[in-house]
Amino acid sequence: MATVLKIADEYQHVSSARSSGGKRPPVANRTSSHAYPTAKASARASVAAKARPASIGRLSSSKRGAASTALATAGSLLAGNGSRPTTPDTPTKESGKRSPSAPPPAVARTQPETRFTETREKVCTQLSATPFLQHGHPLFMHGRGYTGPRTAAKVTWKSDKPPRKGHDTPEWVTATEFEDTHEVAVAKCRQLASLLRLSKKTVLYTGAGISASVIGQAALSGQNKVGWKPDKMKAKPTLTHHALGFLGRQGIVHSWVQQNHDGLPQKAGFPQECINEIHGSWYDPGNPVVKYSGTLHSRSCPWMENDAETADLVLVLGTSLGGLNADQVATGAADRSLPPQGALGTVCINLQQTAEDGKMTLRMFGRSDDLLPMLLHELGFPPLRPAASHWPQESRALVPYDSKGKRLAEGAPKMWLDLSDGMELRITAGHNIQGAKQPQYMHIGAKKPVEREGKTLQPGPGLGCVKKRDDEAVAFMLNIEGAQMRLGLWWLDAAIRGAVEVLPIVNQNPVFEGSQPKASVRTKSAR
Repeated sequence: MATVLKIADEYQHVSSARSSGGKRPPVANRTSSHAYPTAKASARASVAAKARPASIGRLSSSKRGAASTALATAGSLLAGNGSRPTTPDTPTKESGKRSPSAPPPAVARTQPETRFTETREKVCTQLSATPFLQHGHPLFMHGRGYTGPRTAAKVTWKSDKPPRKGHDTPEWVTATEFEDTHEVAVAKCRQLASLLRLSKKTVLYTGAGISASVIGQAALSGQNKVGWKPDKMKAKPTLTHHALGFLGRQGIVHSWVQQNHDGLPQKAGFPQECINEIHGSWYDPGNPVVKYSGTLHSRSCPWMENDAETADLVLVLGTSLGGLNADQVATGAADRSLPPQGALGTVCINLQQTAEDGKMTLRMFGRSDDLLPMLLHELGFPPLRPAASHWPQESRALVPYDSKGKRLAEGAPKMWLDLSDGMELRITAGHNIQGAKQPQYMHIGAKKPVEREGKTLQPGPGLGCVKKRDDEAVAFMLNIEGAQMRLGLWWLDAAIRGAVEVLPIVNQNPVFEGSQPKASVRTKSAR
C-alpha cells in the first residue's frame, strides 16, 4: 500500500478531502420519474444522439486507448481567456510540471512488467458461462469475472441496520462496511484496468458516496455522519473526482451519469459536455435539482437511457443501487454480459453491499480514494497530483452560439457571452425549471401567479442578471426573476469550446463578432 499512502499524503497536502462508499442524499425520488413515458427506446436513442456529443457512440477497438477529441481537448481555452482546469496530467521531463494552459499531452502508458492482460474473448466466455450469483456463492463478493485469490473481505464497521430507511432491500443488505485485503484489491484493480483497455464504451454511474466526506450524506455509514456539511457549496473535489476526471480527459471514460448535484466532477476537470447530471445540478440554472414529484430534463433522460442501452462497461461508485430509474445504467450493462450479447458488464466499488452485487463482473470493496490510485498505477500512469483548477480569468468571451443559446455552424460569426457582474441574462428555452418543481423557482416559466410562503410571485420568462463572480465557490451567482441561482465557471469554458449543444443562459441583448458594440447593459443594483 506504499503507493496509495504516498498519493494520499500528496492529496492531503493540497487540502482535498476524502470520499467514502456511502449513498446519495434523498433529494428526489426518481424511481418513477421519466421524461418520455411512452416513447420507444429506438426513438429515445435517436433523440439522445442529437442532444449530446458523439462520445455516446461505441468506439471501435482500434480506437480504444486513444483519447477522444471531446475529452482529450476538454478544458483548452482560447488565448487570452485563461487556462484549462489543471488537475495535473503527466508532468514534463524538463520541469516536472505542466503549464496550466498547455493541452493534455499524448499519454505514454508505461506497462509494468507485472501487467495483467486478458483477451476480450476470454472475459466474455467466463461471463457467459457464469450466471448471476446468489448470496453466499464463493464469488459473490468478488464478481462473476474475477479470477484472483478469493480471500474474504474484512469487516471495517458492522451494523444490523439497512443503509437507508424506507428502502426495500434483502435482509442481508445492511450498512456494514467491508474492505478487500491488499492482495485481493491489487488483483481486482489489475482486472479492472484490463477491462478498461478492452471496453468499447465506458460509462460512470456515481452516487453520493464519492462526495460524502465533503458534501454530506443521508445513508448510514461508519465513514461519515448522516447530514449535510455546513459549507457544501464551497466543497473541493475528492481524490476520486480527480482520478475520474483524469480518466475522462484521457478518453478512457466516455460518459458519466451523475446522481449528485455538487459539480465536483467538473471542478476536477471532467468536461461538462460528457457528464449527465441526471437528477439536476446546483450549477446549471436550466436543470435545477429535481424534487421527488418532479420529472427529469428532456435531454437528460434519453441520454441516460442511451448509455444504459449501449455501454460496454459501467463503473459504479458510491451508490446503493436501491431501485432508482437511473440504476438501469448499471443493471443494463450487467444484463448484456449474459449470452448472447457479450458486453463486459458492470464493476461496482462500494464499502457496503448492494442488492445487485450478484450481477457484477467485478465487486470491489473499499474506499474509492484508496482503490483508484491503484487502478491508475495498473493502467501505467504516474501518481496523480491533484491541484487547484484554473478557469478563464475574464468573464466575457466570444462563443460559437446564437442569441437563443444554440450552437452555431462552423464559420458563423460568434457571439459575445458576457458574464461580468451586473450583466443582464435570460434562461434559454428547453429548461427544466417547471419539471424540477423546486418551490423557489416555480414562478419562472409559469403561466399564472404562484403562491409561496404567504407571498404571491408573479410569473416571469427567466430574466435576470449576474450578481457577482465567486471564484471560491467556482460559480457565477445569478438573480433570475428574484431567485438566487448559480452557474458553474466551467460553463464559460464549455461555451468557448462550443462543447454543448445549448447554453443554459445568454445575454438579454447579445452582441456578435464584427458588429458595432453596444453600451454594456447592467442592472442598476450592480452599478
